[in-house]
Amino acid sequence: MEQAVTFTCFSPHPPIIVPEIGRDRLNEVTQTVEGLRQVMRRLVAAAPDSVVVISPHAPRDPRSFSAYTGPRLRGDFAPFLAPHVEIEFPNDVPLLSRIATLCHDRGLSIWMIPAGRELDHGALVPLYFLREAGWTSSIVVFGLPFEIDIDRHFRFGACIAEAARQLHRKIALIASGDMSHRLTPDAPYEYHPRAHLYDERIVAAVASGAVDDILNIDPALRELAGEDTYQSLLVALGANGKKFHRPQVISYEGPFGVGYLTAILADFTGGETSQPGSGGGETDHEEDVSREVLTLARRAVETFLKEGKYLSPPTPVRGKLAERAGVFVSIKRRNGELRGCVGTVAPTQSTIAEEIIHNAVSAATRDPRFEPVRLDELDDLVFSVDILSPLEPVSGIQDLDPKRYGVMVESDDGRRGLLLPDLAGIDTAEQQVALAMRKANIPPTTPVRYYRFTVERISERHVSERTGNQQATEEQ
Repeated sequence: MEQAVTFTCFSPHPPIIVPEIGRDRLNEVTQTVEGLRQVMRRLVAAAPDSVVVISPHAPRDPRSFSAYTGPRLRGDFAPFLAPHVEIEFPNDVPLLSRIATLCHDRGLSIWMIPAGRELDHGALVPLYFLREAGWTSSIVVFGLPFEIDIDRHFRFGACIAEAARQLHRKIALIASGDMSHRLTPDAPYEYHPRAHLYDERIVAAVASGAVDDILNIDPALRELAGEDTYQSLLVALGANGKKFHRPQVISYEGPFGVGYLTAILADFTGGETSQPGSGGGETDHEEDVSREVLTLARRAVETFLKEGKYLSPPTPVRGKLAERAGVFVSIKRRNGELRGCVGTVAPTQSTIAEEIIHNAVSAATRDPRFEPVRLDELDDLVFSVDILSPLEPVSGIQDLDPKRYGVMVESDDGRRGLLLPDLAGIDTAEQQVALAMRKANIPPTTPVRYYRFTVERISERHVSERTGNQQATEEQ
């Protein structure tokens, strides 16, 4: 079946992340702003024919979905003291009409919001960043009913996908929503000590692609969290066949007592990757990215050792290297002996390319456990780059898996210990935590907070094996 929804993301919508509104407070939401910019760049790069936005703040009907009508859709941030910040896009009326027809045929009603009604901030905030990323084409914006009915939301999402398929369109979908509104005593809604659990479970479910974990969330937990994410997520999943595809949590933070999640829910633009146990390999595109990443790490060290300066990143920086993430660079001898490893848990540079350059140099020259790498030994070393997902807080060891997740532990006095996933000799979560605590000089009985993360591991050893580089394989 033709894949009509080629890119689906989840976007927070606090107006404070709009620079003209947030101003001096933008530094408190840096992860969200940069994460959303990254996602919208990827959406635009996917080159859809149209973009569908699902907003929980559009005008609502008790049981009907809603849709903004008229030839053009516009709005501004006047309610947030920024009336000069205006957003306007053409409305994709043919797509809207086909979706409405399919919904009618399948027993779903859509209330057509009278033309001229201004867009709400649940749509305007992601559209602000979409426009900033270069989008100028058409959009469709839908609202949600008051009543949460999982099956009806799934069917509505399926109608969106089917309409695009019938029109031979490739579309992207933005699910808009903010997580718990009760994370801290100064949050917009009354603080609740369990509200953070909703955010943790949703973030974990998205990161792992666990649809059932989303469907099985206790409705009472959703209610006490004061969230407005769940319905948008259901529609997004419905549009993607009730599945995630290459899900990725880009950022999560809650600086003002409200959780802001930025994530990719489905991305079909990079070709299929084999699933665990399928026996398949990476696509040619992914192998090209892997080589680019590893070449950058090796050239960064070589340039620094020869010239004493940092390598300039490629111009322009594109694709994966243009994103932001924490990065670890490991350097080993061909027999597997570690020669240096340095990394950042969260991004400190403006792109992954710059993160790799700085951390590769640090791994080669500033790891206090080893003498600096010499230029004459460079040819005998193997580079590996781990690109980290954002840290995800978890409640305890039971939520860890050393083969799948890395871990960071943090004590009340600020000491932190981190361990990457899938390390030789680390078979249990207890071993993983114990070693992470030992690295940070945290006594075994000290209470700690747990965070987990996933990594995209790119190794010269693996690339050589995949591409049939017999000489490199024999030397290893």
